[in-house]
Formats: sequence, structure tokens, C-alpha cells
Amino acid sequence: MQPVSILIADDDPLVRRCLRHAVGCDGHLVVQWEADNGLQALALAQQHHPEVILIDSHMDRMNGFEATRCLRHHDREVRIVVLGVYETDRAQALEAGADAFIVKDSGCEAIRKAIHHLLQCER
Repeated sequence: MQPVSILIADDDPLVRRCLRHAVGCDGHLVVQWEADNGLQALALAQQHHPEVILIDSHMDRMNGFEATRCLRHHDREVRIVVLGVYETDRAQALEAGADAFIVKDSGCEAIRKAIHHLLQCER
């Protein structure tokens, strides 16, 4: 089975490191790119075409909701998981085109399960 390429976008380096570790615990999921804002995430996604993007809802330069809209416009196939601090961001994330929304404190297993679930769903 081929590894799944993942892009992480979060403006906090500690959160990116934790997400890299959380995802990396699953040998099937490989974080290949990291961005610290939405504009950088968009550029990396257009250049490398990851299969999954984990993106923070609130970042500088372009927040996760705006970035998700742009990402969805450019690539209908990419799986986008918006990560947020507040459950109230769920509706905005899904409206922007995210495939899933996860509250950041849900834990590593929840993030991995969400990714695997999205990969099993047909587009």
C-alpha cells in the first residue's frame, strides 16, 4: 500500500511538530510538507498535490477557511481536514469546502481516524 502524502498548515511550530508526530505514528501516513500560513499552504498544495491537507482554522496572512475555499477551487480531489480550537468553527469549515473538522484537543487517534475515514470515502 502506498503511503499517503500529507501537508500540515499551522502557524504554531509546536502544533505542527505535534501533528507531524501524531500522523507519523501511522506508517501509512507521511507528512511531506509544512506551511505556517494559508498562502504558503496554497502554494505548496498547488506545487506538490498532497492527498490530505490538515489546516488550522485561524492563521495569519490567510486563515484556514479562506485557504480551504481556494484549495477546493484548485483541487476537487484533495482531502481537507480543518483543525480548530472551537467547535463553533465547524460550520464555517464545512461551508468553505472542508471534508472534515476536528477540534485540536480531540487527540492524535481522532486525527488519524478522520484521515483514514476520508481516504475510504469516494469523491
